Amino acid sequence: MSRVFIIDCDTAEDDIMSLYMLLRNNVKVEGVTIVEGNISYEQEINNALWALEFIGREDIKVYPGSDRPLIKSFRTVEEVHGKGGIGDKVTLPKKLVADKKKAMDAIVEIADRYADELEFLAISPLTNLALAYLKDKSIVNKIKKVWVMGGTAWGRGNITPVSEYNIWVDPDAAKIVFNAGFNITMVPWDVIVNYAIDEQNWKKIMSINTRMANFYVDIYTYYRNYAMTRQKMRGNPHPDLITTAVAIDHDSVVKSSEKHYIDIENCDCLTRGMTVVDYLSIWKKEPNVELVYQINEGKFLEMLYDLLNWF
Repeated sequence: MSRVFIIDCDTAEDDIMSLYMLLRNNVKVEGVTIVEGNISYEQEINNALWALEFIGREDIKVYPGSDRPLIKSFRTVEEVHGKGGIGDKVTLPKKLVADKKKAMDAIVEIADRYADELEFLAISPLTNLALAYLKDKSIVNKIKKVWVMGGTAWGRGNITPVSEYNIWVDPDAAKIVFNAGFNITMVPWDVIVNYAIDEQNWKKIMSINTRMANFYVDIYTYYRNYAMTRQKMRGNPHPDLITTAVAIDHDSVVKSSEKHYIDIENCDCLTRGMTVVDYLSIWKKEPNVELVYQINEGKFLEMLYDLLNWF
């Protein structure tokens, strides 16, 4: 039996490829839920629908979720991903439309339908999952696993000096989710930056010349340029896609991880959105998160190249 996922997106380039990696690995995607984040909310919905049309998967439903954090204000980051989330090209689906059901309701219903089987891939702010939990707290016992791309292991952020964007956008939602009792594995920003696509791999990808590889180059070029110039990386990082690879094949992709108690700083202050890791168990609280410290880069690249050679 195939595994069952909901993928929660603020749909830019890495979200799209994460969806594709799930499908390439025969995961049953029961829904794509959309939440506030990277770019304008309506464009996030359009990107998800357009991405499904590109691979002919009109059967997968897109559920619109929260277009704002629970409490705080936030900002989008078009400077990182372009105004279209895949660069400055703005996409529109040809025929697909979003489902009328809201993400919060879809999450609760799908968790009921697939109790003890459903996995939640959170590669975006955690507002939708927090709202679903607040509506029906029993989903904690029905959702088998929550995979989170977010936070930092060592306090090296990308939206503030100490905070990663997904958690910073809605730290109140993140605080709810992290303390609710979900089985969480977290892949932090300051870990994935070590595995950006270098020039050698970029050139190799450009030479593959499949439809998927050409699509990849097209949608990542803007992000790659930003990462290399503004963030001083060796290439384009894959926060969402690495998290997806971890979710698909945890034991092969994760090289080093530890369980810690992690809480979220949700103040309106310099450390808003910081993931506070109790490395030494000073608070003497039961660990609530598996924190990934290292991945097997070779295995991740193997999965990436398999995806790029899909068609």
